[in-house]
Amino acid sequence: MNASIITLTPTPLHFDWGTDGLVLWIEELDGANSLADQMPDVMDRIAFAIELQTGWDHRTDGDTLHPLYGYRLLLRDASGRWNAVRTDETGHFRDLVPLEEMDYERAYDQVMWLD
Repeated sequence: MNASIITLTPTPLHFDWGTDGLVLWIEELDGANSLADQMPDVMDRIAFAIELQTGWDHRTDGDTLHPLYGYRLLLRDASGRWNAVRTDETGHFRDLVPLEEMDYERAYDQVMWLD
């Protein structure tokens, strides 16, 4: 009997992000279209970067709001289409809503009306 061990590792995260008023946008930089499957990790990295910029510390400021709270999130996938990223009340990933938009301004307007 032969046994083999298969180790699966997630695809490395290649993305850029920034804020534009109330919207935080995320753009996938490689053509693998794998970022949507790793959104919890992506959002954790962005939240940590915001913590570093603002001084918010989840270890001691547990009674304050999550760093992503209040932002509307947009993900531009490898195809160039925008998706709304919905979060739960704690600021963690819930699901994606495909917007089928290629234009950022139109996606921005649409994500502002999603609940």
